[in-house]
Amino acid sequence: MEGLVNGSPAVLTYAACGLLIVVYASGRFNTPPSNRSSTRQTLYWWSCAGYVLSALALFAALSILLQAATWRTALLGRSDEPSLPAPLIATLAMTTLLPSIPLLKRVDEWFLSIFLEWAEIPAEIKRRAAAMTPESFSVSREDVAELRQAYGDRSYGDTLARYLRRRGSEGSELSHYRLTRVVKLHDRVRKLAGVPGYGRFFSEAGKEFAELEGRVADFLRRAPASLALDERLRGIENEAVFEELARERREAFAQSCRDIFRELTLFLARAVLRSETSEKGIVRRLHEAGFTATEPMNLPRFPINSLTVLTLALFLYLGVLILLLGGVVGMQQYDQAGGLMVAAKSAMVRLATIGVTVWLMQRYPSFRRAPGDPPRFFAYVVNGIIATAVAATICVSSHLGDPDPLASAGGDLPIILLTFPLCTALALCCDDWIENTPPPVWLRIAEAAGCGLVMAAGMAMVLIYLSDRLPFPTAGLPGWKIVMVIGFPTTIAMVFGGCVPHIYRAARRAASIRREEASQSVAPAGSLTPLASERHGGREAADAPQSGKAEAGSHGRHPMVSRHPAPGSSARARKTDDRQAPVTTGESPAAGAMTDDSVARR
Repeated sequence: MEGLVNGSPAVLTYAACGLLIVVYASGRFNTPPSNRSSTRQTLYWWSCAGYVLSALALFAALSILLQAATWRTALLGRSDEPSLPAPLIATLAMTTLLPSIPLLKRVDEWFLSIFLEWAEIPAEIKRRAAAMTPESFSVSREDVAELRQAYGDRSYGDTLARYLRRRGSEGSELSHYRLTRVVKLHDRVRKLAGVPGYGRFFSEAGKEFAELEGRVADFLRRAPASLALDERLRGIENEAVFEELARERREAFAQSCRDIFRELTLFLARAVLRSETSEKGIVRRLHEAGFTATEPMNLPRFPINSLTVLTLALFLYLGVLILLLGGVVGMQQYDQAGGLMVAAKSAMVRLATIGVTVWLMQRYPSFRRAPGDPPRFFAYVVNGIIATAVAATICVSSHLGDPDPLASAGGDLPIILLTFPLCTALALCCDDWIENTPPPVWLRIAEAAGCGLVMAAGMAMVLIYLSDRLPFPTAGLPGWKIVMVIGFPTTIAMVFGGCVPHIYRAARRAASIRREEASQSVAPAGSLTPLASERHGGREAADAPQSGKAEAGSHGRHPMVSRHPAPGSSARARKTDDRQAPVTTGESPAAGAMTDDSVARR
């Protein structure tokens, strides 16, 4: 108790500094604030926690280094203040002084980029917005009636409501339909503000939403005048002049609709990602908004729980072996604490390297094969090299307090080098069964045996070429002890080979099941399939009150569904509608605008 009291100032100092690091790191991860609404909430919080832990680890490493005079002078130079404790200097370096320390800034930016990529920021919002195209947006008869009632109060002009329609194939009718989609999407976004769970997002993005509302309101007030002028141009007797003027105006109007639709889509995607807690909720909300072709995007979840249990089992296994049988092979230099530290470091290295292997296989298609493709052996080797680099980083970091960390890490060389064959073999095993059905039982046994053989071969090479790096003498070992030295790592590798690919495939099947459940729980809107009673003579009745003309177009279909010209319509007027373009997360409408309908020409 007395030692605890005497050491309490140091403990309090580290605790206070650690709390400051947590606050500062979490703020950096959420900079800009749109990061919070650029991915799913589960991914955001797991990645934020990982970045905060990496910042704490960097803080601990700095605190250790700054206690050594050599490192303190190298890091601080002549500006060093001996009276300042190492934790306080490390905290200042990780917070307010971070921009002025280039090396530390680059390390922090590297960690931040890794965890932002893990959180799929901004990849997730880009994928969502890219899938939310005008082509996949549907407008039903009920929607048009509701919109005419809601927007018929002259807030946006006297004639806006009469230009709303549920379909449009060419000419002015297509322009009316473009406007209708913008109006419906605007209406759905506004209604989200009153949905439970969305209040926090609209409060955080209040200024941004107000600016968006202003731009949309200005567009909706100008749109009726533009469409009315388009109608008046029909009075021009010269057909060529009319075609040129109408085409230019419709192209300009289509571009304006694309810009506004894109801004509303990005805002809707951010609101949904920020407020919904599950993929099922995201898909349901987008379907209700009108994006009826939206499908779940569930990726396999990182199996952190299963890998943690596997690592704890490895730690217990190694701890018991070192404490009970270490003396048999000559590891007398380790006491109980030293043996447990060796077991903990080995378990941590294996958790990190196998976790990186599984994560790369899950997140990057280049590391795994598609159905029908041959095995990607080069990708498996690259996976093993990356895992080996991670193992080397962990081992060197554990010796940062030593005068020469690289020399001290030489004793960990066998652990580092054996990571390569193990993780390469695990990547191959994870990718040998790509179906979404459980593999045969014999495959799991074969994978365990294969990983065991690889580890046995690797351990034999270590005994031949790196025997001086082992923590026990190998000269004169009898045959049964050599079998023990090779057998124990081989047993561990067999356990990994039998469990890790199984865990990987289970996560993949679970993601597939979640996608199917989300798809089944949200039925597509019936507006995608026109009713037979609405067709007459191969053409669909117009829905706009101001026009008695028939409409030949359809909408709301999936981008892969081809469009065929209806009888009596011009082939040139039946060009592909709503082609998809890459989407960026910028705020400027001119930057990478989402393409809409190509302008129909007579």
